[in-house]
Amino acid sequence: MVVKKTIDVWKTKQWYTVVAPKFLGEVHTTLTIPATEEATLLNRVISIPLKEVTRDISHLYFSVRLRVSEIKGKNAFTKFIGFSLAREYISTLVRRRRDALELHIPLKCKDGVEFQLSALIVTQGTCSEAQKKGLRNALAEELKKRSGASDFGDFIRSIMFQQMNAELHKALVRIYPLKRVELTKAELYEEFDVAQTMQVEQKTADRDESPEKQEARAKEEAAPVEAPAEETPASA
Repeated sequence: MVVKKTIDVWKTKQWYTVVAPKFLGEVHTTLTIPATEEATLLNRVISIPLKEVTRDISHLYFSVRLRVSEIKGKNAFTKFIGFSLAREYISTLVRRRRDALELHIPLKCKDGVEFQLSALIVTQGTCSEAQKKGLRNALAEELKKRSGASDFGDFIRSIMFQQMNAELHKALVRIYPLKRVELTKAELYEEFDVAQTMQVEQKTADRDESPEKQEARAKEEAAPVEAPAEETPASA
């Protein structure tokens, strides 16, 4: 009887330290990620709390989304592709007899980076439709002006470090008394090699398949395709 030797896959993996993007100082985060090969690590998307980058507990409710762009030694360098504010925190802001106004707007910074930004305005009480429209329009105008005058890194950093919120609150409170202005989510419009990413994903899937499945799939792909039989015309 042949006994198959089992291999612990986790022992074959290498561990890489996630390095923050340049505009966050390229600091080494507290997160390490495993990979069998470097090729399977490239373009991987990672979600990590901002406090793991800054070591600041006040950044607990922000999560940043990073994409691995380069491997150097045991370090995985990343680029920023978005952030989000925790739903648990947002739910604490919304109460009865308050209005919560959402805004989703495409923006472009002066260095040419395009992205989608979501915002939330929480009022002190219930306001009229005209006031709601005025708040949304004023916030959209402020965001377009500020993004157009800033580099992408500086703009995002001012949001995540809570510098812009107070300035936006001050600009909008003249229209109606406000509780909070929060910028809740940003998503970068990405451009990368889709074909290369699909090739890496296929390579990862092939590696995870058992030898029996790989052999069966190879035979299926190599099997000749039979041409369809020609139809004989019916006699009159």
